[in-house]
Amino acid sequence: MKHIRTLLAGALTAALLLSGCTAQPETSAQPSGSTTPEPSETVAGSAVFTPGTYEGTGTGYGGEIKVSVTVDETSITGIEVVEQTETESVGGAALPTLVDRVLSAQSANIDVVSGATYTSDGFLTAVREAITASGADPDALGQGQTGGDEAKETVTMSTDVVVVGAGGAGLAAALTAAQNGADVVVLEKMAMVGGASSMAGGGTNATGSQWQQSYGIEDSPEAYFMDIMENGHFFSDARTLWLYANTQGAAFDWLVAEDGAALPYVNSQPSPSAEHSYGRTFSPEGGGAGVVSALQEKVTELNVDIMLETPAQELMVTDGAVTGVKALAADGTPYKITAGSVILATGGFGANTDMLPESVTSLPYAGAVSATGDGLNMATAIGADAFNLDKVNIQPHSIILPDGRGQHTFQGCLAMYNGTGSILVSDQGVRFVNEQGSANDIKAGMEQNQHSYLIMDAASFETYAQICINSHNFTQEQLDQWLEANGTGGNPVFAHADTLEDLSAIVGIPSGALTETVERYNGFVAAGEDADFGRNVTAPMGEGPYYAVEMNLRYYATLGGLRINNNMQVMNTDGQPIQGLYAAGEVVGGVVGDIYAPGSLFGWAMTSGHNAGLAVTGSTVFEG
Repeated sequence: MKHIRTLLAGALTAALLLSGCTAQPETSAQPSGSTTPEPSETVAGSAVFTPGTYEGTGTGYGGEIKVSVTVDETSITGIEVVEQTETESVGGAALPTLVDRVLSAQSANIDVVSGATYTSDGFLTAVREAITASGADPDALGQGQTGGDEAKETVTMSTDVVVVGAGGAGLAAALTAAQNGADVVVLEKMAMVGGASSMAGGGTNATGSQWQQSYGIEDSPEAYFMDIMENGHFFSDARTLWLYANTQGAAFDWLVAEDGAALPYVNSQPSPSAEHSYGRTFSPEGGGAGVVSALQEKVTELNVDIMLETPAQELMVTDGAVTGVKALAADGTPYKITAGSVILATGGFGANTDMLPESVTSLPYAGAVSATGDGLNMATAIGADAFNLDKVNIQPHSIILPDGRGQHTFQGCLAMYNGTGSILVSDQGVRFVNEQGSANDIKAGMEQNQHSYLIMDAASFETYAQICINSHNFTQEQLDQWLEANGTGGNPVFAHADTLEDLSAIVGIPSGALTETVERYNGFVAAGEDADFGRNVTAPMGEGPYYAVEMNLRYYATLGGLRINNNMQVMNTDGQPIQGLYAAGEVVGGVVGDIYAPGSLFGWAMTSGHNAGLAVTGSTVFEG
C-alpha cells in the first residue's frame, strides 16, 4: 500500500491506521476512509458534455503539456497526461495532484500547486481546451458549488517520530528511524516531496567512507574540518562542523549499503577540487531528484506515512519538552500529532525576503519556494537558539530564467573549465579569474563585472548543453527557444555566431577584445602555462560557431539556523537541549560558514538526516 497522502477531501485515511500510528477525531464525527478525492456528484451550472475523449495542450515550465480528457454527458471521468517535459521532481511530481484536483472539483477552476505554478497553468490550460472541445464551457464548471467552508474536526494522532519536511534530510531521517523500528509520520507542506534536495546536483561529501578508502585516499576528519572552515571564512560553528566531519563517512556507507538506503550513487574515484584537499565527493545517478525518488520509495516500503499538503503550524510543548506538532491539511482539517520525538527538516528561508539580509535580495533566487523559515520560526518561538542568520550561500555559474529566477549550471561549467578551452570573460571581453578556481574566487571576480560570459567553441557548447539537460538545469525545448532568440530575447542570454567578432557584437563586447583574449589564451595553451591566472591549460578554444552564455550570481540556500548539539538536539538560548526536538538539513545553522563547498550541503542533508534518525531511536550519534 502506498502511504503518501494528499489531504484534499478526507480528514483521515485507512492507510494511517496501517502505519503503526493511532488517530481519532476529537469529536464523534466519522473520518473518511479514502485517500482519493471523489468526483463531485453533479456538475455545477448547466454545462453538458458530448461524451468522448478530447485532447488539449498548454505550456508548462519545460514545454508543452498535452492531456487527454474523457467525459460522459454529465462529468469528467478521466484525465491522462499524454506528453510533458516538466522537471521530474517538481512539475512532473505535481501533475498527479492536479489530475486528482480537477476530477474532485469537476472543473479546471482550481488552485495551482504551490511550487509548480508554470506546470499548473499549462496543465489547466490544456484541460480547459479539452473541455471546450467537448462542447462544455470550462468557465461554467465548478461555479455555484457549495460546501467545503464548514469547520473541520481536529484529528488527533499518536506516533513515535514526527518528521517535519520531506526533503532529502527529512526523508533520510524518516528512513533511518523506520529501519530502527520507529513508527514515523512525515509532514510536508508542498504537494510533492523533495524540497531543495530535488533541485540539487546531489554531490555528497564522504570523508572516511568505505568507497573513499577503497581508492587509497588518505583523507581525515581534521582535513575536512579545515577545508570547510577556511572555505567558509571561519564562520562555521566548530562543534557542528566537527560532528559533520566525523560522521559523514558512516552516513555515506549507510546511504549506499544494500541493507541501508541503497541509493543510486556512482562509485567512481573522486578528485580534489579548489575547495577540497582530497577527493571526497560522490554523485548519484539522476542528481538530487534521483536520491529523493529512491528515498521516497524506501520509506513507502516501510509504511512511513507522508502527509502531503499538510504544513506543521506549531510545536506542542509540555513542561518544556516538545511532545508533538499541530498541523493543518489542505482541506482545512486540523491535526494534533503527539510524538516521542520531533525532527525539524524544513529547510532554510531563502524564499522569505522578510528574513533575508538586504544584500542578497537583488540577486536571483535559485532555491526551493518552500524554504520560508517555517521550522526555524516554530523553534525560536519556544526558545530555540538561532545564529548566522545573515549568512547566505551566493554562487556563480548561473543563468537567469525568463521569470527572473536563477538556475545553476554548475556541472556544465565545471566540465567546461576542466576539460575544454572555454573561458570566462567580462563585458569588456577579458578574462578575470582562473576558471578552475574556487567558487569564492569566481564569485569575487564576477562581483566586479556588470556582466560575465562563458565563451565556448562549437564542440564545447554541445557538451555543456547536454550536461545541463541531463542534470535537469533546463530542457532541450527551452534551449532551442533561447538559441533562436540569440541573445536578443531577454533572459537567459544564449548567443551564438560564426565568428568571435560577430558574437561580440551580439552581447556588446568591444570589437577586437574577445578575439585578442582567445588568441592570448590559446597561446598559453601552446606554451603549457597560463601566465595570467595559473589555470591548468589542457585544451585551446577550437573552431566556431562560438557561443556566449551570460553567467550570473545567484543565491539558493541560507546558511544560518538552529544551534544543535552532537546528538542533533535543538539547543535553547540558555545552551541547554530542548527535550524531544531535533533538527537536520538546512534548518541547522553554522555548518559551512558563509559559502558552501561542492558536495557539502547535500552531504549535510544526508548525514544530518541519518544522524537525526539514529538519535531519535536511541543511538548516540557522536561523542567527540
